[in-house]
Amino acid sequence: MEEPRDEESGIQNSRDSTKKNAQAGKTMLDAEKMAIGFLAKRAFTAVELRKKLQAKRFPPYTVESLLTDFQSRGLINDSLYAETFSRSRWSSLSWGPRRIKQALFKKGVSEADAEKGIKLVFEDDKCVARESKLGMSKISMDHLLVQASKLWLRGQDVPEETRKSRIIRWLQYRGFNWGVISFVLKKLESQNSS
Repeated sequence: MEEPRDEESGIQNSRDSTKKNAQAGKTMLDAEKMAIGFLAKRAFTAVELRKKLQAKRFPPYTVESLLTDFQSRGLINDSLYAETFSRSRWSSLSWGPRRIKQALFKKGVSEADAEKGIKLVFEDDKCVARESKLGMSKISMDHLLVQASKLWLRGQDVPEETRKSRIIRWLQYRGFNWGVISFVLKKLESQNSS
């Protein structure tokens, strides 16, 4: 009776060691196929792709050499990712520079790449002094004013102080600095009084 249990445990140990050997035997080609599959679905930062591949139990040296290869071939570009992500969040969700920067940091984008991407979205080469002081181009400021105006007009039946506090919270949540917030409030109040 004891012998069959020993055989069963021997078979189980053999299966476990086979699985471990299979994991250790994952090749660079397997990692490349997996990474291309991930990148076919959406863009990833180098940090995100590293985490994905490590979760699939690829050896660290394989992951690092693959990431280096992909970066040299232009398949992973954190700078381009930062610009695309910034543009997307700005146009669809009206996120401000601080909120976008925070999200990019969580995704593993360097500060330099995040700053560069945000600057490309929010600033213009032809910035006037007022806009450069606020850190936003005229086009970006106009877009923000349109979005804030919609919120301002939705609350016409509430007191003006309540409307102001809603706009302030809305803009702060989206990551805009106080200079932008006060500029938007002044514009909305001047439009409302005329």
